[in-house]
Amino acid sequence: MATDADHAGVGTTQFPKGQRPDVPDLAGATVSGGSLNTSSLLGNVVVLNAWASWCEPCRDESPALGRISRRLHDSGVTFVGLDEEDTKEKATAFATKTGMTYQHLFDDKGELLARLRLLPTSGIPSTLVVDRDGKVAARIIGAVHEQEFESLVRSIASETRSGTSG
Repeated sequence: MATDADHAGVGTTQFPKGQRPDVPDLAGATVSGGSLNTSSLLGNVVVLNAWASWCEPCRDESPALGRISRRLHDSGVTFVGLDEEDTKEKATAFATKTGMTYQHLFDDKGELLARLRLLPTSGIPSTLVVDRDGKVAARIIGAVHEQEFESLVRSIASETRSGTSG
């Protein structure tokens, strides 16, 4: 199920505890006009999904992400979208239509995505699952498969935090 850690492979890469890379804090305006800093989410499992309204695979994937986010809402899992190279109007309409009711960082120039070195800057959709310690537990390049992805996120959500402060 895992692929190489390079960007060439489409699929899922899982990182074992103790060998998980850090994820940078992302901060910026949200599609809805607010602001978000992902560092405020430490302690939650965070699903960070890069998407765009013009992306055909995103159109297939996004309704599943919306459903999973609602099912896992009370499990300490937070979904954050990273909207790429869109207008806020198109992003808002797309998120509403597909049921993605969570917050979305607005990344119209691709600057936030460029900071996520584990993801390709030109390959969306792509997703990081960040554990409660702020480490990347899994990376998915390409569209997620609903049941497999939900199982993966539930597994990561069931892990306990490490004893280190950070």
